[in-house]
Amino acid sequence: MAEPGKGQPEGLDKQKMKQILVPAIAVAAIVILVGLVMFVSDSATPKKMSDGSNGSVEDSDLKELTAGVKYRDLKVGVGEECPPGAEVKMHYTGWLTDGTVFDTSKKEGVANPAPATFQLGKLIPGWQEGIPGMKPGGIRKLVIAPEKGYGKFGNGDKIKGTDTIIFEVELIEAKPAKNVVSGPGKPMSDNSNGGTEDPGLKDMGEGLKYRDLKEGAGEPVVEGATVTIHYTGWTVDGNVFDDSRPRGEPNTFPLGNLVKGWQKGIPGMKPGGIRKLVIPAALGYGAEGRPPSIPGGATLVFEIELIK
Repeated sequence: MAEPGKGQPEGLDKQKMKQILVPAIAVAAIVILVGLVMFVSDSATPKKMSDGSNGSVEDSDLKELTAGVKYRDLKVGVGEECPPGAEVKMHYTGWLTDGTVFDTSKKEGVANPAPATFQLGKLIPGWQEGIPGMKPGGIRKLVIAPEKGYGKFGNGDKIKGTDTIIFEVELIEAKPAKNVVSGPGKPMSDNSNGGTEDPGLKDMGEGLKYRDLKEGAGEPVVEGATVTIHYTGWTVDGNVFDDSRPRGEPNTFPLGNLVKGWQKGIPGMKPGGIRKLVIPAALGYGAEGRPPSIPGGATLVFEIELIK
């Protein structure tokens, strides 16, 4: 026994400290490792839907709506079904398959964010096909393959051309698209040939043709850019199915959100330029069309003025 007033031998102190510290360090390392694994696992796990249900692409309750578009209704709404090509008011969140949020109408830190308003006919095919049939108040999960999403070019740095994307959409309101006009057709703005049998048309491949009515100036549009434009669209019988000019303000779109004929036909234009595009159904609204204005399989004619 040590004498009163004398400390323990120095060697014994070190030995006891090792007995205390080594297990403590090991436990701390395990805690850090577990935390790291949980963080990595969580970052690689798709987020759940708002009702806590499966938010991944491996969801056995998904139903195929069309080729490349699957859905599951989290909540069925009430009232009239959303028609194809409608103007919709909605909240939405979009994820990559690893759970990364690439877009949402519910901005962080914003109390009571306003819903977004879109015309479905101007959006990616997966929304054009996946939202009609919903009723106001309904919430739907959509899993959209790349060919029905942003195509082979993707959308900027966030979405690659090979990415399957997942959306949760909440339909607030749906109504027929505004200012869609029909009636006798008209020639191009320069009074030139507005038909598909136009000897001045040049082939861009895949049945897409163009003619520049006016050359712009400045930097040409690149693939996947966001553009501000005025436009008019005709079916081949001369009926106008959409026209931005009666609405006053030009429209601004990311090209990746639009029909493939625009994605391929607008790059190369310069600000101030006006281009005629003849777009086959395969690069437009496909076999389903966009009723009631655009029948299935329709070839379309557009005049596009690039503002910026």
